Amino acid sequence: MNTRLPTTLISLLTLAALAVAPACKKEPTVQPDDVETGDADADPEPEPPEVEPLPPQDPDPAAISSLYQRYLQGEYEAVAASAAELRDTMTSDTQVRANAMAGSLLALAAVEAVPEDAKVAAQQAVQDGERLGDVEVQQLAAIAHATYLVRVHEAATGQTELEAALALGGPYKSLNHLMLAEAHLNQAFGEGEEDTQIKHPERLDQAQAEYEAALDGTAPLLDGAAHEGLAAVAKYKRDKDAVCVHAQQAEDLYAANNASDYIREVPSLLAQDSRCKKFKKAESPE
Repeated sequence: MNTRLPTTLISLLTLAALAVAPACKKEPTVQPDDVETGDADADPEPEPPEVEPLPPQDPDPAAISSLYQRYLQGEYEAVAASAAELRDTMTSDTQVRANAMAGSLLALAAVEAVPEDAKVAAQQAVQDGERLGDVEVQQLAAIAHATYLVRVHEAATGQTELEAALALGGPYKSLNHLMLAEAHLNQAFGEGEEDTQIKHPERLDQAQAEYEAALDGTAPLLDGAAHEGLAAVAKYKRDKDAVCVHAQQAEDLYAANNASDYIREVPSLLAQDSRCKKFKKAESPE
């Protein structure tokens, strides 16, 4: 609420106050030299304490790469629990990097179930990444935090963070593009009662471009997720043939790389919704 009074009303109130105010004895004029300037000997404001530089970091435990692979396979609940346990064992100054990596994976996995559960771990990972000045940690932490923002309906802010993370040039380029595509896709819809209607179709094109950029062949499961995203975009564009093509490609990649049933369900649902007659469930190698 704006509590500022209009200028005219202020003037009228001032005049009324002067009209009823009793006469006051005029105070002697204070010369500039008589004005107190405070204690010249007062202590200056304390400077913020210096942050001790971190020592060389221990190599990441093998569990970090294992957790990342399991995250890509869709084992979200197990990854979140294991990453939390791993963080609890890495508390020394030489394990800040490993702790931040585990925290990022914890956040990425947790956001798939209860987005709010990712907030604290993601924020801490971002802070640790800045302390370390480590591009890999900074990028993964930023992706985790931005994904949390997207999932709690702050897609525009998440988009900004994902674009900054991509500019870092770290090793998580494909994952970065995937989450940036989701940020654009979320912003294609309206708000409130119109949250299921496409109000900004240009965002579909932007999401499509990011999903296509994620198809770099570095990780088959990320390629599968990109095809899944392209199938979703095609659905909103009412391109049934594209839905069927990308849904099958996602299913094939997921199956060949032991993705969980949880994430394999999405391509099947997209194919079912578009009545893809040739869609087939693929056989897993195990």
